[in-house]
Amino acid sequence: MASAREQYLQALASLGEMTRTQAERVTNLLAKQGELQSGQVGRATEELMRRVAKNRETVSRLVQREVKRQIGALGIATRDEVARLQQRVRALEQAVERASASSATSATGASRPARASRPRTAASTASRSKAKPKPKASGASEAGGDDQVRDQG
Repeated sequence: MASAREQYLQALASLGEMTRTQAERVTNLLAKQGELQSGQVGRATEELMRRVAKNRETVSRLVQREVKRQIGALGIATRDEVARLQQRVRALEQAVERASASSATSATGASRPARASRPRTAASTASRSKAKPKPKASGASEAGGDDQVRDQG
């Protein structure tokens, strides 16, 4: 079983926050009460400071673990998860931009000129009339005119 002095030091160390001055006061008080010899005060102070630091780390780890557990239970994303998702979104946006640019290039046909810049000729007009037949007109001369245009092509 631990001595009263050990129990006292452990209880003080478990408080979490203790300055060196406070630890020295405690060990000096123990020396005055006869629990410590005067030569042990420095060593006891160091031991008390080590215990306080160790307990602070232990409590900190416990709190961090519990906070992570609670955040996970709530479904809140961590900083790392958000960063990974942001990277994925950027990559997808870039892929969409590349796909849009390549489809725009293939739709306009980089090697052929745009329609507006081509001059219209009689042959191009005739080829268009072949592609889209006009409705028959009621006059005989107009019907013959359509046949002549078709024959020229």
